Amino acid sequence: MSNRVAVIDTGTNSTRLLVADVDDGILRELDRRTEITRLGEGVEIGARLLPAARSRVEAAVEGYSKVIDSLGALSVMVFATSSVRDAADGPAFIEDLAGTRNYSWSVLSGEEEARYAFSGATLGENGEGKILLFDIGGGSTEIVTGSCGRAVYSRSLQTGCVRVKERFFSSDPPSAAQMKAARTHVGALLEGALTPDVLEDVTKSIAVAGTMTTLAALDLGLEMYDREAVHGHVLSAGRIDDLLEMLSGMTVSEREAIGIMERGRADVITAGALIASLLIEIAGIDSVAVSENDILDGVALAFSSGALP
Repeated sequence: MSNRVAVIDTGTNSTRLLVADVDDGILRELDRRTEITRLGEGVEIGARLLPAARSRVEAAVEGYSKVIDSLGALSVMVFATSSVRDAADGPAFIEDLAGTRNYSWSVLSGEEEARYAFSGATLGENGEGKILLFDIGGGSTEIVTGSCGRAVYSRSLQTGCVRVKERFFSSDPPSAAQMKAARTHVGALLEGALTPDVLEDVTKSIAVAGTMTTLAALDLGLEMYDREAVHGHVLSAGRIDDLLEMLSGMTVSEREAIGIMERGRADVITAGALIASLLIEIAGIDSVAVSENDILDGVALAFSSGALP
């Protein structure tokens, strides 16, 4: 018998919903939604959640609760990641956000975030080869390797598109000096995680989250976002670099005018593309497959099985 669950990801840049039926490890999606809410705004500097950011997330979750009720999901989990881990008042905010609605809640550690991203992104991967996963978030970037849906190595790094944008990009568009400083900082972090032993015997590379799905949509030349077209699309290293060069030379307003650009992503997409470019370069791989399955799917599977409270 299937178990209908709903999971809400209160991420650094977006708040997302997945409602699904889960039966014996098989997930059937009923609804999936995303709102850019920027919960991590200012956390890099002040280590606390801003009132406006809290309000944006609360409004998104209130809207999602109506969807959850309409679909009859009785088991609901709210989870949080980097920005809530870093904010002194983060866990209390998530506890209150979930508790007032009688939802379960969890603040995932970096290791848990990486593990659930891997299990979600590798759904449907039947081979036994070693997979390398990149998850570029707003506040952190996860690097994971494993096979058969099980992670064997994971690192959660304190760098993401919101964090890089707030720390390094003070002009619009970012200056060459700002890009260089960001590249140096992020590159040093990635080199410490992408060591030769981690990369040995990798047979496939997968990337998830909003930066990579946006880059895939741009590469495909989509006028309207198409999740099915994006899922599985292979981005070459050269195309990622081309897109980074294009985006870094545009103002936020110019990026906002791109048809598939999700509202609220235009100011951080350059930072995300920079991280993507460096990941590919340092890993020494030619291309990466983009997946629309991610941590939402992994958490839904774990929550359904009782592995999460």
